[in-house]
Amino acid sequence: MQTKSIIQAQANVIRITSLRKGDVVKLVKSSSYDNEVFHAVVIDMLNGGAKAFIEMLEYKKSYGKIEAQIKLYQGTDDVSIFPTDQKEVKNYFDEALMRLENDIEDDRKKLQEKIDGLAKAREFASGELCKKLTSPDYIEESQTEFDKRLAEKNDQILRLQQTN
Repeated sequence: MQTKSIIQAQANVIRITSLRKGDVVKLVKSSSYDNEVFHAVVIDMLNGGAKAFIEMLEYKKSYGKIEAQIKLYQGTDDVSIFPTDQKEVKNYFDEALMRLENDIEDDRKKLQEKIDGLAKAREFASGELCKKLTSPDYIEESQTEFDKRLAEKNDQILRLQQTN
């Protein structure tokens, strides 16, 4: 049994009787490889007598993102146009829109971290941060002086241990 027979037995035939600029429609593009569903807005319709064209702004849901493009179809192109409404469009794109909003928020946080890091690095590299920082106290001595001081400390530790 062909899929066509099942659909024809259950679904009513839908034909658009009037199409205007600004109408929202559902498109089904058929090719030998695949069928794709788009939602679109009619931008313009052109009729030159022998040839007719329709220009649409198409939206397609694709792996958590929404792709948009303007397409011009000739009257002989293999595209099926069906009516739709705002509720159907909203339901179709809701999940993808939420995912996009979450991705944007995550990217916004990552970008802010990079902006903050860059500002701190610039402050450090320019010397501005150094004006706010202090240097540790230190002494500088030769290796001989260090060794002599270390030996004296070790001698003091030994004497203390012997007296206890």
